[in-house]
Amino acid sequence: MKKIVIAAVFAFTTCTVLAQARLSTAEFQKVVQPAVEHELPYPEKTVKQAIENKMQQRGYKGKESKGYIVYTGVRMPEIGPDTYDLYFKINQKNKKSNTFVTMLVSTGYEKFIGEADNVEVMANSRRHLETMTEVVGAHDLELQIKSQEESVKKEEKKLAGLVDDGEDMKKKKAKLEKDMEDNAKKIEEQQKEAEKQRQILETLKSQRKG
Repeated sequence: MKKIVIAAVFAFTTCTVLAQARLSTAEFQKVVQPAVEHELPYPEKTVKQAIENKMQQRGYKGKESKGYIVYTGVRMPEIGPDTYDLYFKINQKNKKSNTFVTMLVSTGYEKFIGEADNVEVMANSRRHLETMTEVVGAHDLELQIKSQEESVKKEEKKLAGLVDDGEDMKKKKAKLEKDMEDNAKKIEEQQKEAEKQRQILETLKSQRKG
């Protein structure tokens, strides 16, 4: 029981750590800029798709630039009252590691905002990234459901094929049994005919003289 409690506390602590975005820095155009960073326990591809889908739902389409996905002219009240350019960098070191999402916020023309410039915007940006945990989790679940649906379809197709094979085998078996029955009748008739011809032969032989 004690081990279970410890494991539960460890899992809760891990989730809490992952759920908190933090202030950071990131390099853009060879210049270190203020940023916010968040760690997510999902594959890089899944995180990227989730962010792109969410932004697309808001009516924004990103463009690749210097290793970032850039969304320009974004209005998001949860970040701030103005229009911003959002720069996302998504990176996973290896398949077993978590994925890091780095976000830079600009007022335009690569004028990036740091905590010294606007504490509220940076705090809001952190909270915004933290909401990505739920967004990416939901997207990951949909991917799992889709994958499982495909697995079910694949197995059902195999099952249907085996059922069809079984029906074909039954038909072949019925035909084989009929062929065997017909053959047995022919054997019986042929035996009678062979015996008849043998008797005729014996009769003819008995008519020999001397």
